[in-house]
Amino acid sequence: MTSGIEEKIRAPIKRTRRTQARTELARASMIKAATPLFAEIGFAATSVRDVEIAAGVKRGMLVYHFGSKENFWKCVADAAFNLVLEQRSTGVSLLPDMSPREGVAMLIRFHVRMAAQYPEISRLMAQEARQKSWRIDYLVANHIKPGSAYMQQYVSKALDLNSREFAHWYYIMVSSCATIFSFQPECELLFGFDCLQEQVIETHADMLVNMLLGHYPN
Repeated sequence: MTSGIEEKIRAPIKRTRRTQARTELARASMIKAATPLFAEIGFAATSVRDVEIAAGVKRGMLVYHFGSKENFWKCVADAAFNLVLEQRSTGVSLLPDMSPREGVAMLIRFHVRMAAQYPEISRLMAQEARQKSWRIDYLVANHIKPGSAYMQQYVSKALDLNSREFAHWYYIMVSSCATIFSFQPECELLFGFDCLQEQVIETHADMLVNMLLGHYPN
């Protein structure tokens, strides 16, 4: 049997855990609700209240949990990009065991799969990359640059590209990987199929590997 003293000790711990769980749930629900809003209509057009309504939380909860709309946007961006971080780390760890050509093909396939799995990231970048702002500064410094710097080193060596040539290769690769999935509604209307089907994703990856590596020697 537990003593009354033990129960008094456990009660605050249980309340704290419940409070922490509710806090995490509220934060997660707001981040989830805001991701498509920021990705599709942008930061300026998305109000704090829009997010709270979409998340089903009380007025004032966003500022209570995140401090400001600006800080909240950073948390949303972090959550979106962190979805691919672990998978990217796993993929990069395999590169030393591959030939350069196989490694570049793997990187292309990885970007295709991530673009299909998380099209909101491409849409968010389409919102932010077109203009100078603190948001694109944040994205480049914290999420884009770390991955692209490693890719530049690897791909440039594998394909014998200078820095300017790699810049062209990078944007050709990134846009080609993402557009069909970011434009999913258009693709279905235009061509009559769902681009998120597994077979479509694989076909897209195969075509891009052949296009981007076809004229490079083995």
